[in-house]
Amino acid sequence: MGCNIAENIARECKSLQGGIDKLYLFPYVKYSRSQITINDQIVTSFPSTTVYDWYGININFNENTEVLGGDIAWNQNLTFDIIKTGSDKEIYKLPKQYYRAIFIDRIGNIRILGLFNGLDAQITEETGGDKSSLNGYKITFTGKEVQQALYLKDLNDFDIHTENDYLFQDGASFEFEDGTNYIFN
Repeated sequence: MGCNIAENIARECKSLQGGIDKLYLFPYVKYSRSQITINDQIVTSFPSTTVYDWYGININFNENTEVLGGDIAWNQNLTFDIIKTGSDKEIYKLPKQYYRAIFIDRIGNIRILGLFNGLDAQITEETGGDKSSLNGYKITFTGKEVQQALYLKDLNDFDIHTENDYLFQDGASFEFEDGTNYIFN
């Protein structure tokens, strides 16, 4: 049968570190299954998409399985904090639609969440009770997929929009060889 375990899991070196280094968010767009190609547990192609680099602290991802009428569902949960409340942040937009998320963990795995069904956002805003408390937002994304959070080989199908991206009227952008963008004064 194709679902039987067919390999061993070897002992890993103790050079592993938990945590997430980078987080990208982008609005969920429904694509047909033929537009997203998967080989085993790796997404091999995805429609060209602009993603947004979000800086968060205390980023945590977990997922668990649930049996629903004989089928297995994967419950995905991504939580993180955004420091400093303010009217300049677009946090209020998150609960208004579904999202996808991509993260890169500290051992280099790139995973995509909400691939086929999207993620819901819940927001808690807080100022804290003392000077060492969080003044910011606690954001939780939850979703349910038929497969675990799949892996990406690279981010080639994604246009990563960062804070210092500048776009000229002709659609061109100016970027140095090291990947930094030109900063206007």
